Amino acid sequence: MYAIVLTTVSIAQQTIGNNAPGPNGRAYAAKWNDVSWIQTLESTLDYNTTFGDDHVLTALLGYSYQYGTVERFSANNNGFTTDGFLDWNLGAGSAIQNTQLPRPGMNSFKDDNTLVAFFGRANYTYKGKYMVQAILRREGSSRFGANHKWGNFPSVSMGWSVSEESFMEDVSQINELKLRVGYGITGNQGIPNYQSLLTLGTGGVYPQEGVYYQTYGPARNPNPNLRWEQKAEWNVGLDFALWDNRISGALDVYDRETKDLLYNYNAQQPAFVRDLIYTNVGSIRNRGVELQLSAIAMQREDFRWNIDFAGNTNSNKLTKLSADVFQANWLEFYGLPSPGALGNAFRLEEGGEVGNFYGKRFAGFTEEGGWLFYKADGSTGTSTEMNENDLTVIGNGVPRYQASLSNSFTYKNFDLTVLLRGKFDFDILNTQDLYFGNKRWLPNNLLRSAITTHNRLNDEPQYSDYYLERGDFVKLDNVTLGYSFRLNSGYIRNMRVYLTGRNLVTITGYSGIDPELQDTGFEAGVDARGFYPRTQSWTLGLNVGF
Repeated sequence: MYAIVLTTVSIAQQTIGNNAPGPNGRAYAAKWNDVSWIQTLESTLDYNTTFGDDHVLTALLGYSYQYGTVERFSANNNGFTTDGFLDWNLGAGSAIQNTQLPRPGMNSFKDDNTLVAFFGRANYTYKGKYMVQAILRREGSSRFGANHKWGNFPSVSMGWSVSEESFMEDVSQINELKLRVGYGITGNQGIPNYQSLLTLGTGGVYPQEGVYYQTYGPARNPNPNLRWEQKAEWNVGLDFALWDNRISGALDVYDRETKDLLYNYNAQQPAFVRDLIYTNVGSIRNRGVELQLSAIAMQREDFRWNIDFAGNTNSNKLTKLSADVFQANWLEFYGLPSPGALGNAFRLEEGGEVGNFYGKRFAGFTEEGGWLFYKADGSTGTSTEMNENDLTVIGNGVPRYQASLSNSFTYKNFDLTVLLRGKFDFDILNTQDLYFGNKRWLPNNLLRSAITTHNRLNDEPQYSDYYLERGDFVKLDNVTLGYSFRLNSGYIRNMRVYLTGRNLVTITGYSGIDPELQDTGFEAGVDARGFYPRTQSWTLGLNVGF
């Protein structure tokens, strides 16, 4: 099987304006073009055979090629005396000759990458109850260094249908019981292009015989040893169905280690020319349990009630941060914006959990409304008396547990679906309260909490666990009510009308607008000042089949 895909996206923008009309003209015009396209080739060869009645073998070989590029061009000029040309006569702007006007500008850019893969898969089944699958991918990416562009990513899994064994024939309560175990390695190339190469960037200009020449210098450090980030995972699972399939589900336990983490590390100068370099150093350990359950709670002649549950718990720890050459005591993320030099919200240390908030511990207010924080020795001090040794882990923004519960009802021609979803055991940094819930922000806008919840506060903004709140929530995420018409028509096969409501109710103790925030990566659990909450929506629809 062959597949060739070419995807092209082209965007053009124009801007015209007149901000200071006068004899010289100050009208402004700009044009920007953006073209991105991807070429993809997929080719596979399949094979399957059955031998000896009990043995089934299927295999697949394949090749994949992907090339993507982005091209941009922009230009602008000033000093137009008319907007009649719109943005199609940029050279008519007098700023080209008139140095008293803002200078014209232009910019161009191109970025590309290539990803190639050879892959194979083999499946073997014996008597329909013993299964083995093996996969091997060999992938090459232009983003990595000359010494490590290619990576090998194998995986193998085995399954045993216990319910097919003869000793299970008399166990009528169990309809299906299957054990699974698997191990696999996958690769990640999710970094910007050209990070392994020495690239040039523009610098200042230098004069020579009255002419100014552009200078160029290294824009980044090369790294010919930049290689694939690898994720190795063990998984043990159990699939089951009980009591005439009234209850079914799956239980999975996994242990995942991501090593050779791709990160922009500080580089010592000298010997490196630039202060940062992309390299592979750290590793993260992730462990978790996932459970899925489906049940037919009730079944009558005209009525049926199905329940579907999914839940998981996991933990993430940084197991390695430094190597012989590239070392760091910790990594910090999410620099809190101004006003005030409030520092970074997160710190990731070796042996610590991903998503740890790191800062001061709130101890109360002075009589004048000033901050008091706990010091490392248990005493209290004002904000000016705190130092680096007094800071500690004060919370975590990654949910420890997640769950969803769906109930589906059918009665005659009516159907109703109700979906509940929640995340639990995590903290939220309320930066909106941190900045706008403080009377010191006056005469700018304030939240009501500045004169209610935080009325005692009369000091400059400070980052601490005072602004951390429990983020646990349960959402009534989706409700759909439908009715299917029974039609005796040769033209219309089926017709259903439905009403759907999304994001209807949120049950939470969090004081902000929406507790559902980014909860993955290194900056989880921040209610940023620019966060736009999810909206409630209603949909009335009609499905007709002819």
